[in-house]
Amino acid sequence: MINTQYLFLGNLMKVYEYIDFLVNGEISQLATSDVGDLTPGAAAPTTVQAKNRDKLRSFINLANIELHKKFNILQKDMELDFALNGEEFTLPDDFLHATSCSFTDGEEIAINNDKKRIVNEVDVNVSVLFKDPSKLVIKGTDEDGRKDMLVTYTASPKLAKSITVNLQLPQIYTEALLNYVAYKAHATISGDMKAENNTYYLRYNESCKQINLLGLRNPDNLDANTKLEDNGFV
Repeated sequence: MINTQYLFLGNLMKVYEYIDFLVNGEISQLATSDVGDLTPGAAAPTTVQAKNRDKLRSFINLANIELHKKFNILQKDMELDFALNGEEFTLPDDFLHATSCSFTDGEEIAINNDKKRIVNEVDVNVSVLFKDPSKLVIKGTDEDGRKDMLVTYTASPKLAKSITVNLQLPQIYTEALLNYVAYKAHATISGDMKAENNTYYLRYNESCKQINLLGLRNPDNLDANTKLEDNGFV
């Protein structure tokens, strides 16, 4: 069972609104900027314009995933029931990386700690190992007999399937997203990191630094808590 709650304070932007920013700014000189009239209800785009829209939507999705990964914007909880030594659990499809692990009483569990501590021929150094992109493995046996664990992980946002949907991203990340998309768009023209695409990659990094400096790393306008209660998370 999956229970998810999103709390958004403030309006979300639609994908076409991000595209409008881009074609009138960061990528205005590129052929990709030919996207037609983005006004809802406007005439249908040409084949070339539709392809450009799809390309920019793909770049926006990539940027959104990158920002979620970098700033842990969306976090979910996985419940591991009867997590015994050597047991494997399948990771959810939206898993990006683990941020913390603990027993259900709150005591922290190390992540990817291969070290052993042998007591009476039993390794009591419990750790959650992420050795495979699709699963985790439990290492060690708790001295107090605890078997239930909680893994908090950063989750990937849902992909925008069209330009008319809301992008699941707080607006405080807008500048960073636009710079990342501009970097990807310019990179399709030139792979030279001394070229324009490098300028936008540097701007993206600077935008991320500013987000950290302003203390906006964990925004109040996006909160989610998801519990996966099935034993195998499938």
